[in-house]
Order: sequence, then C-alpha cells, then structure tokens
Amino acid sequence: MGLRNVQADVALPSAARAAGTFTSGPVAAAGGAADVLLTVHCTAATGTTPTLDASLEESADGSSWTAVPGSAISQLTAAGNRIAYAAVTKNYVRVTSTVAGTTPSVTYRAAVWIRPE
Repeated sequence: MGLRNVQADVALPSAARAAGTFTSGPVAAAGGAADVLLTVHCTAATGTTPTLDASLEESADGSSWTAVPGSAISQLTAAGNRIAYAAVTKNYVRVTSTVAGTTPSVTYRAAVWIRPE
C-alpha cells in the first residue's frame, strides 16, 4: 500500500492571546470519515495561572458545529507542545481554543493534518 495525500493547514496562526475563546474557520473539507491530527505549539504563557485548552469541532454544513470526542489536548500552562488525534465523520473541521487565568497572555499556534478517506 502506498502513501496517501494529507491536507494540512495552520488553523490559528501564532499570536499572543488574552483570556477568551478563539476559533478557526473551517480548515478543510475532510469528507467522510477521516483521521485528524491537532498540534499546538505554545511559545510563551504569562500572567497568573495561565491555561490553554484546544480541541477539534466538526460540521456537516460548515455552520453548525459539535465537539469531536477525544480530540482535546492536555492543558498547557507554560511553553510547550501538545498533540491530539481523532477521527471525524463530518465534512468540515475547525479548531477551538480557550485561554484563561488572571490577566493571561498565551502565545501559540494550532495546526491540523487531515487524511481524507
């Protein structure tokens, strides 16, 4: 069996983000069931107890989104990297992330790799 094509994109570009929820647009039309790899690269986290959570959401139509079970990264509280893997069954995928803490500033980017069926 040969190698398959993979779609990849930076869903959330590197930026310093304060407290809040940040969601990418649809990353790609995954089509059918697909394997998705979420990577998060955090280069800085300041403030009092800063935290970063990220996960995947999927949608059949690109406008109504639901969480992908098991796609959350382990929470980041300092600079570092996290990877999560999930299978999706709907056409579109996006990344959602939340920064929390007291006056946090977290610099990170999130990327996805999608292997369509």
